[in-house]
Amino acid sequence: MKFEMNERKGEFLVGLALALRGSSLLFGKIALRTMGPFLLMGTRFLIAFVVIGAIFYKDLIKVTRKELWHCSLLGFFFFLSMAFELTGLKTTDASVTAFLEGSVVITVPALTCIVTRKLPNRIVVITSIIALIGVGFLTLKGGHIGFTTGELLILGSAAWYSVTVLITDKAAKNDDPMVVAIYQLLFIALFAFAGAFIWEDIRLPQSTTEWGAILALALICSGVGFTLQPLGQKYTTPERAGLLAVFNPLSASALGVIFLGEKITWNIFLGSCLIILSIFLPSIVDKFKEYAKKKNSDA
Repeated sequence: MKFEMNERKGEFLVGLALALRGSSLLFGKIALRTMGPFLLMGTRFLIAFVVIGAIFYKDLIKVTRKELWHCSLLGFFFFLSMAFELTGLKTTDASVTAFLEGSVVITVPALTCIVTRKLPNRIVVITSIIALIGVGFLTLKGGHIGFTTGELLILGSAAWYSVTVLITDKAAKNDDPMVVAIYQLLFIALFAFAGAFIWEDIRLPQSTTEWGAILALALICSGVGFTLQPLGQKYTTPERAGLLAVFNPLSASALGVIFLGEKITWNIFLGSCLIILSIFLPSIVDKFKEYAKKKNSDA
């Protein structure tokens, strides 16, 4: 049976991808005990490429030069985003990091506006602001923002991620999204290994716990998470894909409650409600408009 895709299913895949990638902080803390951040990045994405490539090997052989070029660009900007994030995390609280990364709900529509030279519609602006406030409630638990070097690096990470959203939008709609999904993993790994050989001492994990965390990062966060995004983004807009990035801190908070025993505070509850509202508000507005239009036509 052929699986028919539409906008709603596409957005579900993007949201699921970002939620799965939100678990990377949990596994990353374990894996980083021994490995440097670039070596960890390269290892997890290489494993993901080998596994996903083996499953969808038929897609590997039909890649074109244009698709490889798009994948290399995508891999490079994903690498930049993650490199800025990992470097900034050394001196920045995790809560502040999550909030600053949530700024993509603003930067993606702004960047789209610059590229397309079209102003975003009001509902995009409203939902972006609601989502950013929600991320603030969810993450800023006594943290502060003073724009230190680390915080500027995290903002840089969010900016580079915004670029990847636009490149993914172009690649997913003009290329084979499965080819893009697979080869971007390879290019992220190559750029990360280059960074590891230049800046890090090569040390491999010594415990099964650390290797288990690496496999979880490779298969769940990278393999599934990074593969689903281009498949889903083919059916939605860059603005919606940027908005769905709020699933990342939302899932991180949920995992903290489930696995780390963190309490559900009013901040977490209110932030989660605002994020969920921002995601479903466009559909609610559309339904209201349809109802009002139908009511006027019946009158």
